[in-house]
Amino acid sequence: MAFASRTQITFSNTKQINLTTKEYQMKKTLLNLVAVCGFSLMAVNVYADQRTMGMDMAGMKMDSMPANPTSATALSDGVVKAVDKENGNITLKHGRIKSATVEMGPMTMPFVVKDKALLSNVKVGDKVKFTVENINGEATVTILFIQK
Repeated sequence: MAFASRTQITFSNTKQINLTTKEYQMKKTLLNLVAVCGFSLMAVNVYADQRTMGMDMAGMKMDSMPANPTSATALSDGVVKAVDKENGNITLKHGRIKSATVEMGPMTMPFVVKDKALLSNVKVGDKVKFTVENINGEATVTILFIQK
């Protein structure tokens, strides 16, 4: 008759637990599995946050109205947080936006610009006035002025 070897584990010099080598390996494997699952869940959560950039788009009005409305549009105030001239994107911290085709509350979010030339003189920290319109289902900056 064979006997399994026993491993003694001591926690803070107060408790001793006697486990067989097989029990110890099983518990260690279980703990590793739990750790891997926990980190996987965190990674999925971070990925999901990055996909939406943490924005709740439900309250935004983005009708399928024409991209170039004939009525005058109001300019919104914002502060430039990032500029990506190569890809034609600008990140703005803005107040309430209300145009003919887009309506949203204050937040910080990236926008595509209609014309990359709008980004030629803009830098991070600039206070700007701008207009956002729905162009092909995407909130797009169509007018952008640096405030003086």
